Amino acid sequence: MDIQAAAASRTDEPEMAQQCMDWLKISDGKTLTSCFDQVEIDIGDKKRHFQRLQEKTNIPFESMVFFDNEIRNINSVKELGVKCIYTPDGMTREAWHEALALFNLEQE
Repeated sequence: MDIQAAAASRTDEPEMAQQCMDWLKISDGKTLTSCFDQVEIDIGDKKRHFQRLQEKTNIPFESMVFFDNEIRNINSVKELGVKCIYTPDGMTREAWHEALALFNLEQE
């Protein structure tokens, strides 16, 4: 299973957000930034983030899944054809399995 991961963040301080991702370390010492194939941090609508991700990766919107804790972001990105999962309490293992099921990957 070939899965690419991207981070899409809306903030009025994109440089600071990127710096924080570069500083944050996970348990093996890697930076948070290094956990993602693509990072989109910018001011503006998440729909634009996904349009840029699609341009960079050539992955069709229908082959993407988006997790977010803000319903306005879910509603915006869903218009592109991206599969969206609302996670009001943050990312969970259950949300991940829900995404796998959307793509019929649960058994792989």
